[in-house]
Amino acid sequence: MKSVFGREPSEGSSAFASGIADLTTSLAVIFILLLAAYVTRVEDRNAKPPSPKSTVTTELEHQLQPHHLAVETKSAGPHVLSIVVPDAILNFEFGKSTLLPPAEEFLAKTMPYYATMICGPEGQEVESFVIEGHTDDQGDDIRNLKLSQDRSFAVLVKGLEVIRARSPWAYECFQQKTSANGRGRQDLLHNAVWLPDRDRSRRVIFKIHLRHT
Repeated sequence: MKSVFGREPSEGSSAFASGIADLTTSLAVIFILLLAAYVTRVEDRNAKPPSPKSTVTTELEHQLQPHHLAVETKSAGPHVLSIVVPDAILNFEFGKSTLLPPAEEFLAKTMPYYATMICGPEGQEVESFVIEGHTDDQGDDIRNLKLSQDRSFAVLVKGLEVIRARSPWAYECFQQKTSANGRGRQDLLHNAVWLPDRDRSRRVIFKIHLRHT
C-alpha cells in the first residue's frame, strides 16, 4: 500500500509509529492512575473525622433503651455525650426543687450505672459528668436560674445518696467527677412556629465529657 506521497511505508517507520502509540497509551494510563490517587488523598484529607463511638457510648445506648432515651452528640463538641431527660421522667414539685417519687425511682435505677461507667474500667474515657438543669420561660429570669440550679443540685444529692447505699466503692470518685449546673431559661426550646416549647424546655441533661484521644 502506498502513502499519500506515493511511497510505501517502511517496516521501521511502522514499528516506530507503533512504539510511539504504545508509549503514549502507557503514559496516559499512568497519568490517570496518578490523578485518581491524588483525588483520593485530597478527599480523605478534607473528610471530617467520625464522631467517637466509644465503649461508653455503646454501653449508654444499651442502658437507656428501657427509658426511651438517646445519646446525643454535636459536631461542635463530639467529645461530649448528652442524655436529655424530660420533665415527664425526671420531675419536681411545681416551682420547687423537690423530686417527685417517679424521679427518685428513675435516679435509683440509673445513678448506680452512671457511677460504674464513670468510676469503673471504662472511667478512663470519662473526664467529667455534669448534671444540667433547665426551666421554661415562665417567671422571673433570676428565679428560674436559681430554681434550675437547685434542681440540678437535688439530682446530684439524690444520686450521691443512691451511690453511697448501693455502690459505696464509687462514691468518692463520682463526687469528684460530678458537678451540678443550672441554666434557667437560657437554652429555651421552641416549636415549629418558634413559640416556646415549655414542656420540652423543662428538662435535666446529663453531660458526659470524654477525654480527647
